[in-house]
Amino acid sequence: MKNFGIALVAATLVLMASWAMAGPGSGWGGRGMGLGCDGPAAQALNLTPEQSQKIQELRQSRYDEMAALREEMAEKRAELQMLWAAPEPDQAQILAKQRELLELRGLFQEKATQHQFALRGILTPEQLAKMPGKGFGMGGGRDCGKGPGMGGRMQGRW
Repeated sequence: MKNFGIALVAATLVLMASWAMAGPGSGWGGRGMGLGCDGPAAQALNLTPEQSQKIQELRQSRYDEMAALREEMAEKRAELQMLWAAPEPDQAQILAKQRELLELRGLFQEKATQHQFALRGILTPEQLAKMPGKGFGMGGGRDCGKGPGMGGRMQGRW
């Protein structure tokens, strides 16, 4: 009975830690990075139909390209949870897995920056001048707000 209680407490701690790491808004839905299709940023820039089309194609290709990275990150998070769930968690293994996750997050951020520069390449100098220091900010999720976006964790950072 005592072992069951210890296992229950350990499992609860693992679930709480994984929830804290995931944070609110880190899953599907919510708002994504970019201009969106009809958000305030897109309206203020007065995008041409061709620009809107190019932006949507770029966003879709980035989404597709990032699918494997998102999947790998999910696998690493699950592996980390399993390491924490062990009766006697191995600190070295946990730290190594956390480093792997941090490396993947860095790669994710790098690809996001590359995407931002690609978006800038679609806009005219006049349109870019309307966005000084703001970058692209928060826009609708993929496909004009339908589908996965960056959720609440990214809000307020841009």
